[in-house]
Amino acid sequence: MQRIYDLTIPFDGDDLDVVHIRFPNTTKPLAPCEAGTIVYVFAPGELTVCPYLVFAARSPQSQHDPAEFIVGNIFTDPDIAARLDAYRFRDRYQVGANPTCQACSLERACGKGCPAAVIASGQRIGAVDAEVCPVTTAQRHHLPVLPAVRA
Repeated sequence: MQRIYDLTIPFDGDDLDVVHIRFPNTTKPLAPCEAGTIVYVFAPGELTVCPYLVFAARSPQSQHDPAEFIVGNIFTDPDIAARLDAYRFRDRYQVGANPTCQACSLERACGKGCPAAVIASGQRIGAVDAEVCPVTTAQRHHLPVLPAVRA
């Protein structure tokens, strides 16, 4: 990842913004989760506070149920607006609820990273987003390689 970063950073300038998403860093606090500030509707009508939370929860190693992040269905739930207004991700889940984050010198400035990445790594929301955390000593989790399933 560092090599990719080093190769692409020279292209960052006035005419092109290079955005390194989910790249490990060594100094900056993590960005906050945007769950609930933007919504996504799946083709069958399910409204979610973040599609990445649903995708991650569907992974084999997930400890979360995808339904936790689906507010309702725009086609079948007449109260979908009220459901969306009532869904408070930050009230339901405490991102960064672990000893590493709580003891970190960057804690007040840190957004605690991406809960979907935490879920995809097989952890529960609240664990360290170790893949990109600049201070963790936790082992970096790698997703398992699974064989393709043909339908």
